[in-house]
Amino acid sequence: MGFDQWLDAEALLEQGAQHRWREGDVSTLEVVEVCHLDLATGQVVAVDPAYFGSFDEAWPVVAQVPPGAYPVLLSVVALPSTGRTDLPRRLVTAATLKISDNPVATWNWVDEGSDGKVLGVGVDAGTACFYDASKRGSLAVLSGDEDQLDAAIREASDAGFAAIPDASGGTAAVFISCGMGDGFYPIRIGRDASDRVAMVMVDLELLNHSKGRVGRAAS
Repeated sequence: MGFDQWLDAEALLEQGAQHRWREGDVSTLEVVEVCHLDLATGQVVAVDPAYFGSFDEAWPVVAQVPPGAYPVLLSVVALPSTGRTDLPRRLVTAATLKISDNPVATWNWVDEGSDGKVLGVGVDAGTACFYDASKRGSLAVLSGDEDQLDAAIREASDAGFAAIPDASGGTAAVFISCGMGDGFYPIRIGRDASDRVAMVMVDLELLNHSKGRVGRAAS
């Protein structure tokens, strides 16, 4: 799928929107605030946390925002139960750092260099991650502890996310379960009317595979 065919970013934040799928199921989109991420420098990095050495290497900063602690929003596709389970299926289709309450005036892909290549997160463990560039050293320790890393990935898989604490009691990183599993997921930046970053989103693609919006759930 070409990036020009993807849903508008706003569609990934539309609380209660319902979409129909090939099998005939109708899902409801739930946008939930799950935690805050501490950004000491405001340099936002996005990686696959299971990639060996990922926290040690100079991964690109996908956005520069004012230092602070920002809400993390998960856009969750809730599908009805099936004959295989009585529980609804809940899959994450986007994760967003909410930097300000200002309305987003424009959304753009993050490009890498002059070739227009879209910069995103390559995922091999079904999990993506946001963190501040200042946390590379401490998170490298986590990435080297296989048991601890696996536990964090399992927590993200079960709950949709895992907030990784730092020594000061804040949140050093947020692991995010990818509803489509492994793949390449681009970063979208929402800017306000003054061209300031208002949102940083990793688009996990799942909702793009629905047949389309069919309405909104009753509130």
